[in-house]
Amino acid sequence: MLYMLLSNIILFLILAAFFFPKKRVPIVKRFLDFKMYVAIIIAVTVFQIIEVNLIDDFATQLIGKDFASIFYSYEKPLFELINNNLNHVALLMAVFLYIVFYPFTLWFTPLLFIVNGEEKSIKALSYGLLTIYLFALPFYLFFPVTNVYTHLHLDFHLDRFISGIDDFFYTVTTKNNCFPSLHVAVSLLLAKSSTFMKNKKYSYLMIIQAAGILFSVLYLSIHWFTDVCGGLIAAALAFKVIDHECSIEKKVLKKITPSIEERRRLNSTVIDLIKKIREELDRENIKATPKLVGSVAKDTYLRDSIDIDIFLLFPPNTPREEMEKKGLLVGRKILKDPEERYAEHPYIRGKFNGYDVEIVPCYRVKKASEKISAVDRTPFHTDFIKKNLPPRKRKDVRLLKRFLKGIGCYGAEAQVEGFSGYLCELLVLKYGSFKNVLKNAANWKKGEVIKLKDVSSPSFKDPLVFIDPVDPNRNVASALSEEKLNIFKRACREYLKKPSEKFFFPNPVKPLPDDEIRRHIQGFVGVEIDKPDIIPDNLYPQVKKSLRRIVNACEEKGFMIEKGLFTITDSKVYIFLKPKELELSPTYTHRGPPVDEKEHVESFLKKWKNSELAVGEPYCKDGRWYVEVKR
Repeated sequence: MLYMLLSNIILFLILAAFFFPKKRVPIVKRFLDFKMYVAIIIAVTVFQIIEVNLIDDFATQLIGKDFASIFYSYEKPLFELINNNLNHVALLMAVFLYIVFYPFTLWFTPLLFIVNGEEKSIKALSYGLLTIYLFALPFYLFFPVTNVYTHLHLDFHLDRFISGIDDFFYTVTTKNNCFPSLHVAVSLLLAKSSTFMKNKKYSYLMIIQAAGILFSVLYLSIHWFTDVCGGLIAAALAFKVIDHECSIEKKVLKKITPSIEERRRLNSTVIDLIKKIREELDRENIKATPKLVGSVAKDTYLRDSIDIDIFLLFPPNTPREEMEKKGLLVGRKILKDPEERYAEHPYIRGKFNGYDVEIVPCYRVKKASEKISAVDRTPFHTDFIKKNLPPRKRKDVRLLKRFLKGIGCYGAEAQVEGFSGYLCELLVLKYGSFKNVLKNAANWKKGEVIKLKDVSSPSFKDPLVFIDPVDPNRNVASALSEEKLNIFKRACREYLKKPSEKFFFPNPVKPLPDDEIRRHIQGFVGVEIDKPDIIPDNLYPQVKKSLRRIVNACEEKGFMIEKGLFTITDSKVYIFLKPKELELSPTYTHRGPPVDEKEHVESFLKKWKNSELAVGEPYCKDGRWYVEVKR
């Protein structure tokens, strides 16, 4: 025991010097921060000791059988080979790894995670340890397998090097708790959990240790090869749990998924809102039916972005003007701070019980293809997703929406030109999960056509085409620009290569200092225009078209534009251009025909030889005629 104590002290001093933080850290606070994970590790350890010392003998007697003979029947050649080729140095290394270094890492590794504030690592270790033990416990209780050296009556190699070590050894394990190998499973777990550390060097050490432990348990005739395989299975199961619990997606979902209380409050608000709308419809004798649509109806909304969309479904024979008038009337009476907005026709946006609400009039049609106005298909979209999107996939839709928000590609409105919520839902339906959407999107070609079912549809020339399952004549991705599609594809590749929470929640943009801004805007020219009173979905395309015309006009006059962009504030529209040159030279080079095209050369020379616009005589260069011309 003194040898064990001294070796642990020496190892601690060496590894602490390499891996502990150089500055003082609040260790007690760190333990309190990670108390749940520490409690799991302690609980598993305590239960293992209780099982070994109080339960195991009783369970073994109850079973009354040792299954080691089954393993020996097909592993005999392996252990004959090992025991006939033992090497003293290799034995010494195996003993050191097994009885000194491995037990040391069992307590040092979680301590290292806590001291360094590595929450993801300590979480992975605790969850993985619990998973491994829950997997192994039934085998330890009801599938006793004696270790190799006991079954074969071999010398205990550990006792040869450290006298009396078996007394200590069997306080935490028994001779027949061999399948699956905890040593193999836990050493791999230590390696896996340490990969989440900022300092990756410790994980390399743990990977080497895991390989050494796998070698040691066989070389020291402690575990059967089948035990090792069982340990690998236990570790693989733990890795699966860790990847799920410690994934970036899991962490993001906690931030974007509404809590039970938030859901309860929202559902109560929706019920109350629809009740009040029905009462108002009855009071005004309006023949319309309120219907909850959108992400709230489909339960794919983000907790920080909740819009309640209520559509008022009018009979198809209702005159359009009457439908709009009555729809607006109901919206104004029900909502607080009502604001009239416009899409294809007007609707009301306002507040109800603290939530943003839109009340939109539309026609109640039998099929989406029979729509009278564009919004008439929205209820069909809602019904389709509610029917076809499994509840377990809603989290994937939320992840995709938040991912797109993080990279600035969420929203089908004109100022974004990105992905609509409905398109996100269809992509998850098509590919099955958030990760699969990213994997497939990374390889989309320009003009990629996606369908849920093989239906006939017209051809589209958009950058991405997703045929609407409720109306095959429509492309759900028609609002998506090529620029935003390329941003999304690149983000998919980058995230799959190196996942990060910053894709979902990017760091806020810090304004540049004034002098830095002045340096960056050198060479730009700008136009300031009063913002017209036009809805954004109409304003943005018009400004974009104006920008294009200005660029074309400049280039026709000889000013080549390197970059053109615009921004819209509450009161102004700003258009910015960066020309290659702010001033043009007095002349420009006019290119003529190749020298071997005699007729064209003759015409060119006739026009320019005595022209007042020409500066100097026409000349030949690299097989072609040129002339310098005044602007």
